[in-house]
Amino acid sequence: MTPRRTGSALLLSLSLALPALAAGELTLSASADADEVALDGTLRLQISATYADRGEPGQLELPPFADFDVVGKSQSDQMSFVFSNGAPSFRHTILTNVTLTPRRVGDLTIEPARVEYQGKTYRTQPIRIHVVPAGQARRGGGRPDPSAGTDDGAPEDRAPDGLDPFADVHPGQRDLLVRASVDNDRPFVGQQVTWSLYLLSRVNVSSLDKLLLPRLDGFWTEDIESPQQLVAEPRTIDGVQYSAYLLRRRALFPLRAGKATIEPAEVGLVTGFGMLFSRGSSRRSSQPVQLDVQPLPPGRPPGFDPGNVGDWTLTATVEPVNVAVGQPVTLRLVASGRGNVRDLQLPKLGNIAGLRAYDPTTSDHETVDKGQVTGTRTVEQLLVPERTGPVEIPALSMEIFDPAQKAYRTLRTAPVGLSVVAAPQGQAPAEPVAQNLLAAGGMRPIRLRLATASAGAAPWSEPWFWPALGAPPFGLALLLGVSRLRRMMMIDPERQRVKLARTAAARRLRGAQALLARGDAGAFYAEIARAVTGYLADKQGILSAGLTREELAEALARRGHGEETVRRLIRLLDDCDRMRFSPGSGDAPAREAMLGRADQVLSELDRGRA
Repeated sequence: MTPRRTGSALLLSLSLALPALAAGELTLSASADADEVALDGTLRLQISATYADRGEPGQLELPPFADFDVVGKSQSDQMSFVFSNGAPSFRHTILTNVTLTPRRVGDLTIEPARVEYQGKTYRTQPIRIHVVPAGQARRGGGRPDPSAGTDDGAPEDRAPDGLDPFADVHPGQRDLLVRASVDNDRPFVGQQVTWSLYLLSRVNVSSLDKLLLPRLDGFWTEDIESPQQLVAEPRTIDGVQYSAYLLRRRALFPLRAGKATIEPAEVGLVTGFGMLFSRGSSRRSSQPVQLDVQPLPPGRPPGFDPGNVGDWTLTATVEPVNVAVGQPVTLRLVASGRGNVRDLQLPKLGNIAGLRAYDPTTSDHETVDKGQVTGTRTVEQLLVPERTGPVEIPALSMEIFDPAQKAYRTLRTAPVGLSVVAAPQGQAPAEPVAQNLLAAGGMRPIRLRLATASAGAAPWSEPWFWPALGAPPFGLALLLGVSRLRRMMMIDPERQRVKLARTAAARRLRGAQALLARGDAGAFYAEIARAVTGYLADKQGILSAGLTREELAEALARRGHGEETVRRLIRLLDDCDRMRFSPGSGDAPAREAMLGRADQVLSELDRGRA
């Protein structure tokens, strides 16, 4: 609307007219701030009633407004004294402002307003208004609007995100609107669509009483902005000044092609502020938003997953690359970029000769960057080498559809080589080698201490010399005799080691039980594995550290152990590896059960070799 200037002209006309009023009289007038308005515009009707005494004012009857809708109304009082012929007189002016919007195009009429006062009926003159189609209002052609102000420095004449603020809105709601918009109404399946919900207001809004968002069936959604306070931004829309409040902004990822409708959102509002302005509540709904979701174009490459839509990168790393047999390595596969990371499908590692693979774990991290949902999906998988020599983890590939380029792309990682060396003799799988062998064995290094020696008498002159000279032959003879006697009495060391194998294994299981009491899950499972593999080495003569599970099963079968016993042993060792290297390490009952399983397997092995 064209700005209008208040005060001087109106007060001047009132001051000139007021002296002519006699006591008990009323002056009633009405004026509009424009004589031409668009169908989607508003105009301001002002009704002035001036009384010449302090009595009770009359009751104003507004026109029926057959061709208009009332979208706002306010009232103010003015008290003044006017000197006429040197004598003061009292004047009481009541100004009633009514905001109207037309219902149809054409030449319309605002009917007269009425006031019954002291037995008389006062009427205003009818006002002619010319209404043109929406968007064709004449700029600067109306009468001044005392409340509009200026448009200097106002934002461009558009609604937030390009939405049409008056689409499908009842004329009586044009001072308080809730509008929804999307940044792309023809997205591909899986492509992000940003849905925004705005409140547009020409009245004072104190708070939100209710916000009911629509059901977003057929979309995967993610919050982008959820303001906790109402922050107004000035917007000029079709020449009308509004305060725009962002209520919500969400990222939507369509799950299927075809026509889709985002249902209206419902907003409850509290208008006005405390005691100075009347408070009221209003309820508004946004318009539905239509989307035409496009299917992915033809020519999909083999192995393409429909969830792999977006701008992504793919990398693969392995740590460490130099490892001993039985020591674990971690394969880390990372996909990052823009899109719905929760629907992303990463490639899977196939079977690799010489590597035992465990179940992978997946973690996601999402962020919002300039209104776009970005994320990272990380897949970690534990691999245990079973053979020495070079082992190559092949390149992995992932097919994606990039909606920005409207094309399919193939992402590939680089192959990674491992160098696998033999495990140290007798070392249990995944057990680190001691760095200081002397310290590990409890021995201290030999330290020489030098001292000055003084010359003495010849040794053969000493009484101990000759007995000492005969001691070596006598000692040698004694040593030979004792050695022979010892060989006669000593038990075969190999048989002794086999005999004590079960005792050593039981001692390790008791050590594992002590570790369980301390809550050290990783060391607990490692000790159980050492108890079993140590028993196999001592009693069965099998070094399991350098064997695959198949080779271990064959070695046990050759020693006469049953298939069920072998199966339980292999499963026990695999569970120990998994619990050591996988997160969680099982709960307390599972660990207690592991002790019982280990003891049962050792007992079955012992019976098989008895």
